Amino acid sequence: MAYCNAKIAIELTNLKTNGPRLSEKMFARCYVNNRRPGQGIFMDESRLRIGRNSLPNRLDVMKTINFDWFGGINKHSLRVNLKKLLIT
Repeated sequence: MAYCNAKIAIELTNLKTNGPRLSEKMFARCYVNNRRPGQGIFMDESRLRIGRNSLPNRLDVMKTINFDWFGGINKHSLRVNLKKLLIT
């Protein structure tokens, strides 16, 4: 599940405003630190327990990703890098 969530989140975030409305929400919640400029994390903004079911709120796995993906990445290299990290 972590692989699926991370892949969907990265693809939607890289669409920015050209994709569906969910991509705009994902891009708005993405935080990019100066120390890791090519990698972003997503803040959990849920106030209630039911809010954890929203896709932008269940992306704690993005903190473990250590390759540059923010700003665009090839689909093949995204798949390979995610499988190296998350599927053992």
